[in-house]
Amino acid sequence: MEEERWSLPQKAAAEALGIFFLVFVGAGTAAVTLILGHKAPTFGNPNDIGIGALGGMGDWLAIGLAFAFAIMTMIYVFGHVSGAHINPAVTFALLLRRHISLREAVAYWVAQLIGGTLGAFAIALVYGHQAWAIGGLGAPGPFPGVPLWRAGVAEMIGTFALVLGVYGLAINKKAPTGWAGLIIALNIAGLIILLGNVSGAGINPARTAGPMIADAALGLAFHWNVLLVYIVAQLVGAAAVAGIYPWIAIKARGVSSEAS
Repeated sequence: MEEERWSLPQKAAAEALGIFFLVFVGAGTAAVTLILGHKAPTFGNPNDIGIGALGGMGDWLAIGLAFAFAIMTMIYVFGHVSGAHINPAVTFALLLRRHISLREAVAYWVAQLIGGTLGAFAIALVYGHQAWAIGGLGAPGPFPGVPLWRAGVAEMIGTFALVLGVYGLAINKKAPTGWAGLIIALNIAGLIILLGNVSGAGINPARTAGPMIADAALGLAFHWNVLLVYIVAQLVGAAAVAGIYPWIAIKARGVSSEAS
């Protein structure tokens, strides 16, 4: 059978729509959690710097699963069109290994940023003023008492783990077929549950920037320092995977598997 091909505009549209729903569902759930927990009593645990009345882990479980559901759906819907990167850091890592051209990568980045920003505005459209005034449109950021450098480290390690999952399941030709969407989504859910209470678990430049841009457009402060540190950390984490994973997991040509 002849290989199906999609044009660059089709691929870019798939990326924009994919991350639109990632932000709308995932970041939207974070915003709703803040709205529902606003002024609600908490357990008063001094170590709980999370969000909502359930306490950090209960809330982040819900948020992590919401992201997972959206990501899994978009991978299965658009994976055959654009590869369903829906994350500029993934695109960057694939560009470094020449799995995608620079022209395609730039188109993906533009589409991802537009889609992520529109997804954040959609949260505001659905939930109104409280979506940004209380929920911040689900924008990530360091939690109280967490220095920016530590949040940046969390973003770097989290993005490394996210992109590692993508490489292992979507790029590795020996990966089991049909499982990429589910396993990548669950990997991301686990990372969000773990890192949410530290950095907000952006681990995606467009998911990070989109709600921040929409918040600023709606009158909130724009935290340039947080955005810059997060994006740099995320790209460093992604680049590390591009260098390390093929060296570890992709067998070199002409190398015997038997001991000499």
